[in-house]
This record gives sequence, structure tokens and C-alpha cells, in this order.
Amino acid sequence: MFEDIAHYEGRLAKICGPARSGKTEALVRRCVALMENGIEPGSILVEVSSGLAAQAFRSRLREAMGRKESADKVRIVTARELCVEVLSREDALAATNRRPRLLSPAEYNFFLEDMKTLGQPVRRLRKMLEFFYARWSLLEDERDWLEPGEESKARAHAARLLEGYGAMLPQEVAYVCARFLNSDAGVSARGSYAYVLCDDHQNLSHAEQTCLCLLAERQLIVAGNPNQEISRRGEHPYARGFVEFETLRRNVQVFELVQTYGAPEVAAFSNALCVHGAMDGEIVSKASEEAVHPCDEAIESDASHKAASAPCVMCVKWDTPEDELNGLTKYIRMLADEEGEGSEGGICVVVPNRRWARMMQRMLEKRGFAASCAPVAGGIGGDPRELKRAHALIASTKLALLADERDGVAWRCWCGFGNHLTNSDAWNGLMSYAEQKAISPLEAFFTLGDVIRNLGSEPFSRASVLAERYESGRAFIEKNANRKGFALLRALDAENLFEFCDVSALMEGDESAEQVRSLMRAWESDPVFPDDSRVVRIASYESMTGIEADWLFAIAAVDGFVPVRDAFEVVSTEEDRSALTNEQRRLFYNAVSKARKHLVVSYFAKASLELAEQSKMQVVRVRAEEQGLSDKEGLKGLASNRVAIVRPSMFLTEAGDARPGSIGGQALLAQFGLN
Repeated sequence: MFEDIAHYEGRLAKICGPARSGKTEALVRRCVALMENGIEPGSILVEVSSGLAAQAFRSRLREAMGRKESADKVRIVTARELCVEVLSREDALAATNRRPRLLSPAEYNFFLEDMKTLGQPVRRLRKMLEFFYARWSLLEDERDWLEPGEESKARAHAARLLEGYGAMLPQEVAYVCARFLNSDAGVSARGSYAYVLCDDHQNLSHAEQTCLCLLAERQLIVAGNPNQEISRRGEHPYARGFVEFETLRRNVQVFELVQTYGAPEVAAFSNALCVHGAMDGEIVSKASEEAVHPCDEAIESDASHKAASAPCVMCVKWDTPEDELNGLTKYIRMLADEEGEGSEGGICVVVPNRRWARMMQRMLEKRGFAASCAPVAGGIGGDPRELKRAHALIASTKLALLADERDGVAWRCWCGFGNHLTNSDAWNGLMSYAEQKAISPLEAFFTLGDVIRNLGSEPFSRASVLAERYESGRAFIEKNANRKGFALLRALDAENLFEFCDVSALMEGDESAEQVRSLMRAWESDPVFPDDSRVVRIASYESMTGIEADWLFAIAAVDGFVPVRDAFEVVSTEEDRSALTNEQRRLFYNAVSKARKHLVVSYFAKASLELAEQSKMQVVRVRAEEQGLSDKEGLKGLASNRVAIVRPSMFLTEAGDARPGSIGGQALLAQFGLN
């Protein structure tokens, strides 16, 4: 089957199959076959779901080619990157009159604050925007769904703000791109790549799927599995576009992969999840003991190794989260020591949230590991209204100003720090003033101080606030314009900020502000792991698309985390709870199926009530337990401490007879002499 796909010369093809059936490997082999037949690497486009998936695909392509230079010339990107690339063309800029400068999540919060100046209730406004995003993802013409009144006002105000920023929403970029490619102005951009190969096609929106079709000149091959549909960061995947790919088009060759490669116990566990909820129970694997993936190494079977005596799949139950983190990191340390140096890169810990990622990273580092949780920790948080909680936000904005002093988004953010309404009213006044003067908001902003001095008064309410912010920003730019590398980070007050650590590790020390900004934007939007086989990887469930691991640990697998607590909330409708549970089941299925050699699903029985409530675990009941007091002020004794009793993930129960055998955490440690 792989050879048939590698040498398929038709116009359209679809590759479908369960997790770890070789869909990505088939696309790798197609790339290799094309280049071996003399096809220029630059004419091949590979679309993947994330930066991590792109990193993994390129690594496999390099290995398959044996020639890094040729493999690196193949364009391997996410759909969003591709759309930005298309919209950056001169003809696209002229036709759309839009600049594809995408708002980061932190910058998007300022956009939301500015949208609130409409006076609409916040909840209503958010729902309206989500409605817009869903319609754009389906590539529906605004004239067909945009209602007069509140909706039209909100849409017009959003367009006004974005034009003033010189920016674009990430949620609209595929919609704008597809409309451009479908227009007369986009004719020269269509068919930009001779061969387009799309992995995890089910994760793309309808607009993104349309863009890929229009960019393929000679061949389009899509691969996917609707059971692995993953929605990242509020995107709107259109799995139907993959399921019905061959019915909506003529002469599509369908390749069905049914053999799963790797540990058969992992396949059996994954298959058992496919008969529940909205999963397609017909897309299951036929694994066998002899099955070895074409790109896998043989599984270690040396009985002299302690790791060889561990079952391929197991559940481990711990008493508390602290016991779990402490015990599992001991076990992982043993595995890595047994496997040898460089095996750390084959270890992946899947965590339910950022808090668990940070805790796991700290524990691994205590065990002597280098560990990265970039895909979970990526992005800049904080509150721009409180300066003490906005250090990373401010540093990132300063960097953006140094990289491009005409970045309208950066100036807008710079004006909003420290104000409880982020100065949205003042910025709205600036935009109205610019419209009256028939100039851009940025031009009005740059000259505001002179206007106030000449008039002796403000041209609009609170204009002096913006003028003062511009002067302070201008002074910072002039003082630090020539700084580079680590000196630049010091000027930003960012050298000790957690959010800049991964970027700092990638720097040589002589990078310009533009180069550092590029690294930072990539870390914010789509972070990847360090390219180092000695680093243990910590991933979220959402980031497991397109990657796999020799040793996979799904930790804190309790209800409220997997699935999230909203799946149990009685205040929501049954339909909403069911939809969320189905989404969470696909996340869990996709993640656990990625274990090549060893899968451990780990959970705990109880946690402090405060921790359980803060992290949104699903609490079964609360009980009091006696706890020893420290020798404070000469007192010793027992105190009552309230603890939350929690359940293992409902998905383990759904697996039925295929559920992995359970073992107590302390028993596991004793088995290997680790306690």
C-alpha cells in the first residue's frame, strides 16, 4: 500500500486509517518518490496541523531522504502560515487592502476591549464574534448571514479597528485567503504548488481546505481520520470535508490503511474508545504482534533490562498528585538510564493543563533531566490593566516597537497598559479624529503631541494620554534602537522572564530586534520542542497531533481534567455536555494512540480541596483527614484537612476489557526497587 501511494500519479487521492496506521509515513514516502523522480522540492507543499507536526515531519523526511538539503527545501507549513504567505503577495495586498499581520492571543485581548466601546453586553459580544468566526471558517459569504442591527454594527466596528491597527484576526485569515484565491485577482496565485500533501485534513476548516485545493496544480493528496479531529485554540475543524472528500469530487483514489504498527495492546486500548459517542467505530486497527511501523526501530526485548519487564500498557494509581509526580519521575529516570543517553527525546508526558506542565517540568529537572513544556506553556499571559501582572506583555510590546516602529498593534497595546479600561475610549476617539482628518490612525497618533501643543487643547477627549504614551515609547525606541541579542533582552527587562526562556535558548547573541521578534512570535503562536534528543517532552492533549513517542505518560487522568469539568456541569444542556465529551474523547484517543513502545495512564485518588477547586477537578466527595502539624511555636499534633476524592477518567471505564491492567504506584516502585 505504501508503494502504491508513493508512486500514485493521479490528480486526487485520500488516505484514511486509524491512528498509527502510517498515514504520515505514506506522505513522507510520496515526497521522497517525487524528489527521486526529479521534481523540484520547492514545488512540493506539505500541510500539517502545528509547528510540532512540521518539526516531526521534516525530521522523518530528512531521515528518509538521507539528504538534509533536499528535505529542507520542501515547504512544510500549517494552513494558517500558508494563508499568511499567500496574503503577503503584492497582488493579494492590493486586492484585499488588508495586511496579514495576525493578532497574538495577548494582542487579541486589546481588540476585545476596544470592541466593548460599542456598549453591547460582553457575553452577547463574545457570542457574536464566535458566530462570525464560525461562518468565516465555513467560507460563507457575509452577505448571506450578516443581519442588520447589532451584528452589522459589530462587524463594521471590528473591521474599523483592524484597519486602524493594520492587522488581521487569526480567525479570518483563511476566509480572506480563500476569497482572494477564488477571485479574478487571485488567478496568478492559484496552483502555486505542483504537489500539495495534507496531513490530518480533518483538522482544517472548510476555508483552509478550500485554500489547499486552489493551491494544488497537479496533485492533491489528503490524509486523515475523523476520530482524530482536534480543535486547537478555538478553531473550527471541518471533518466532513475529509469524510466526504471523494463524494464531492470526481476520480478520487481512496487508500484505506487498516494495519496499526507498534504495540498491539496500545491499538486494542485505542480501538475500544472508538465505539463510544460520536466516534466512528468502523475506523479501527487490525494490529498484530509482528507489526512494525516502516519508520520504527525494533522494540527492545532484552530481558536483562528492567524496562523490558514492564507491560506495554498499564494504569498506575497514586494516592495524591504529589505522589504521582514524585513516583513517575523516579520511574522515568529508571527508563532513561536503562535505554541510554539520547533516549530522553523519546519520552513524552501528556499533561492536562499548564499548571501540571510546570510541576512536571520542575520534578523532572530535580531528577537530572532537561525538559521542555513549550507547547503547553507557550503564549503570554497577564493582565495589561495591572502593571505588576503585565511584565511579559510589556516586554513583548517593547520588542515589537523596536522591531517595527510603525506597528499599529504594538502602539495600541503600548497605550493600554495600566488603565482599567486599557484606554479604549481614548483610542476610539483617535480613530474618529483620524477619520475626520482623512488620515490613518497611526499618522494621527504620531502627530498628536504637536496638534495638542498647537491648539493648546485636546482635539478629542483624553488625547493627551495617548500623546504622553507615544512620547515615552518614542524615547524607549531611540534609546535602544541598536541593541541586539542578550543586551536587547536586558533592555526589555525580559532576561529573567519565564516567557522568554525558550527564545533566549535559541539565540546566538547578535540577533536584531526583528529576528528576536520573529522567534518570539513563533513561540507565542506555535511553539516547538528543542531539537535535542536529550530533552524530555511535555505536551498537552491538543498538541499531540502529528507527533508520537516511544514512552508516553498520560498523567493526572482524572475526571475534570480528562474530560474537563464542563463535561459534567449540570447547568449546561445535555447536548453541550455530549459535544464536549466527544471532543475530549477524540483528544484522549489521539494522544494515547501515539505510544510506540510503552503507554502509562496515571491518576490519583485524592487532592487537597483547594487544589481540586482551583484546577477544576471533578470532585466526587469531600472528607476530612488528619494531618501532622509542623513544630511551629513549639506545638506538635494533628489537624483536620479537607481533601477532595476524585475519579479516574471516564474514558478508562469506556475501554472495558481493553482497559490496561492497574497497579498501585508504590507497588510499581517496589517492583523496580525505586521506593
